[in-house]
Amino acid sequence: MRKRPLMTACILFLMIRYMIFLAGEEGNLPPEVYSMEGKSVCVTGVIEEKTRREKGPTWYIRSGKSRYVLYDSKERDLKIGNSIQVTGVFYLFDKASNPGEFDSRSYYQRQQIYGSIIPKTIKLKDDNIIYWKEWLFRLRESWKEELIRRLGQDKGAVLSGILLGDKSSMEPETKELYQKNGIAHLLAVSGLHVSFVGVFVYKRARKAGIPFAAAAAAGMSVLLPYAVMTGFSVSARRAVLMFACRMGAQVSGRVYDMPTSLALSAAVILGLEPLYLKDAGFLLSFGAILALWGGGDITRRQRERAEERREKKTISEPLKMKKKPGFLAKIREAAWSGFCVQALTFPVLLSSYYEFPLYSILINMWVIPMMSVVMGAGLFGSILCVVCPFLADVPLAAAKAVLSFYEWNCQIMLKFPFARVITGCPALWQSALYLLVIILIFFGVARWKKKILVSIFLFAGIILLGNWKTFDCRMEVTVVDVGQGDGIFIKSPGNRNILIDGGSTTEEELAKYTLEPFLESRGVGELDYVFVSHGDEDHISGIRDMLKRQEVGVKIHCLVLPEKRLWDEVLLELAREAVRQKVEIKEIREGETVWDKKGMEIRCVGPSSSYDGEKGNAASMLLKLTYGNFSMLFTGDMEGDGEESFLADMKRRQTYSILKVAHHGSKGGTTDEFLKKNHAGLAVISAGQGNRYGHPSKETVKRLEEQNIPYLCTKECGAITVRTDGETMTVEKYLGDQ
Repeated sequence: MRKRPLMTACILFLMIRYMIFLAGEEGNLPPEVYSMEGKSVCVTGVIEEKTRREKGPTWYIRSGKSRYVLYDSKERDLKIGNSIQVTGVFYLFDKASNPGEFDSRSYYQRQQIYGSIIPKTIKLKDDNIIYWKEWLFRLRESWKEELIRRLGQDKGAVLSGILLGDKSSMEPETKELYQKNGIAHLLAVSGLHVSFVGVFVYKRARKAGIPFAAAAAAGMSVLLPYAVMTGFSVSARRAVLMFACRMGAQVSGRVYDMPTSLALSAAVILGLEPLYLKDAGFLLSFGAILALWGGGDITRRQRERAEERREKKTISEPLKMKKKPGFLAKIREAAWSGFCVQALTFPVLLSSYYEFPLYSILINMWVIPMMSVVMGAGLFGSILCVVCPFLADVPLAAAKAVLSFYEWNCQIMLKFPFARVITGCPALWQSALYLLVIILIFFGVARWKKKILVSIFLFAGIILLGNWKTFDCRMEVTVVDVGQGDGIFIKSPGNRNILIDGGSTTEEELAKYTLEPFLESRGVGELDYVFVSHGDEDHISGIRDMLKRQEVGVKIHCLVLPEKRLWDEVLLELAREAVRQKVEIKEIREGETVWDKKGMEIRCVGPSSSYDGEKGNAASMLLKLTYGNFSMLFTGDMEGDGEESFLADMKRRQTYSILKVAHHGSKGGTTDEFLKKNHAGLAVISAGQGNRYGHPSKETVKRLEEQNIPYLCTKECGAITVRTDGETMTVEKYLGDQ
């Protein structure tokens, strides 16, 4: 540290800056923004950026210190730099309402974007144009269209994502395939890609005899516009800043120091926007570079010790000529670099994706070196599209071949055993302890034996990967916020994982974006039982998708359906899909149970064998969960004939710790008579924000209040989690009092 005063100053600045951030309110939106939600607004601002979607253009405008996204449905002749007046409805971005869910509001807030506007009218106030930005936008669009035209929609969109940072045309399945195999970093225009362009131009200029300063200026003049054109991500900013430091050292005749350059870049980025410290892209980008430097430093120290040992040998030994690194040595070096990056960024990856691909290090050993082929052939082919179009297909075909190999490789790897290891989101103490051990290993390499280092590293890995929640013998019940629908997860005290319903009429791809991230964040990669109360879409849409996603999602062992006489066509098709996916199907009747060795029991209490009413809501499966003195009743969408039949069969009044209110709190269910015979200490309601049915109804809320039953609803609280040891219970709202 004494030899790196600038790095020391930057680290001190970062510590002070972040403490100021924690003490202040920089992480919150301005109060007036919340009051704008769902209201008509009139905003005047300057267009800073624009992109294209299938449904129309997207405009990013700045108005004072605020930025907004305009999702337009019309093509307009507006250019970057134009000042416009927009009238329309303002919406805040969605805040994550479940553990594991992507938080759109925080993501956009880091970019100082406060919300979106659906425009009704857009008026041009000033026709000023930022010509260089507009030219870069047009270049990117035409470049992307040319790649897709020559390579096809699939591979052209992937290469567009790699070269241009535009993944809007990529198939979602391809993105997920890369992510599940641990090579999703290839699809982003990372600092590696940006540096590749700048360093390439600089080296070519130097070989041509151009002086240092002019060559550095040439590299920066290409690097900076390229970084801006690709979206100027945080990793691209880091690459630009570090490239500037490197060129500054070259021009001034100083030695380039990577740690100092890295610390200075972090100070600049976080000084302007401290929220990036919570951004996975920032942590992965800086962590990867730090790991490469640390791995290189360890290798350098080992070589120095080896040289010292050689010098101590007797003079009589013949001197051996140093050999150039062979093929195997290069493979070992690539593997070591990959291992260092994976090791240091491991906590960030687990905190972001809740899993790790077991074979990712192996895949990256050949995938990352081959990226130079993709980048080089892609850029060279793109240039030929302009200067010599008939030759462009040759290098582009090479890039396409590598991308095809990537996809094939990913599909094969997912079929291997333990290809995906679901770990859940590590606790802060686990990540902190793991990183502390990594630091100790870095400083102890020179003193400790390899066996000791390996043992310490394995200990750190066990600490980080250990799902310590499995040692918690409490039962956990979470009513997941699925919008307008139902989805309830149970972790039994004996570590059985159970889902009761899983559907929504308001959330698209519920399994992929809500249910699976929630489950994986809890360390759940397999569900022992999935109960389906009835066949309505708002109870099965996510389950149907999960069945189709058995290879890349959460596995289902047993699908539990009502007895067959109550099936409608929807349940019949769901059962067929389960058979296609080789998932066991079980029918459950009144009185039958599912239990675990720790004393938890789920008993089917309806419909009774005497029920002869309609299928659907009234015939919803009724389940009673018990563990010690704790009990909970799950009612599906029971109402009408189903409720009457259930009450007629009741022999005495029941009291539950918790009641899941039927049919999202509709006025037709959970009647006064039902509540008098089925009292509860707490009622929970699953209903979506702004649902068109007005759930929960005023009538149901009034009935709960008259029976002195407090209630919580997912549309205000987000996910509602109950934990109990069978005697006492705690209730946690994911959105707190927000």
